[in-house]
Amino acid sequence: MSDQDTELIYLVEISRPGRTEELWWRVGNVGTPAQTSAALAELAMRVCHDLLSPEPRRCDRTWCCWYHCRVSWPDGVVLDEVEGSVQAFLLAVELWRLSAIAGSASKDDVE
Repeated sequence: MSDQDTELIYLVEISRPGRTEELWWRVGNVGTPAQTSAALAELAMRVCHDLLSPEPRRCDRTWCCWYHCRVSWPDGVVLDEVEGSVQAFLLAVELWRLSAIAGSASKDDVE
């Protein structure tokens, strides 16, 4: 199995809370399961900082965001994909869930 066969491709898109038509985050990359897991966990921490800070300038945590995340193998086999509306305060939880899935991924599981 080549190194490329053990890498994951991920894409995360999140709208601004309360403005589902306005893109807030869009990030994607390729990496090993450990690297992908770390990247998704890092994004979860950034989302927490931006959305859950007690500062008054932050958004209303109950607003909804449009959210799309896809994690797949280079051959197109999807490890996990989620798309839809989610309350802003739940975004980090969703990203940590995907981080855990990516971190435990093994190409042997789908062959």
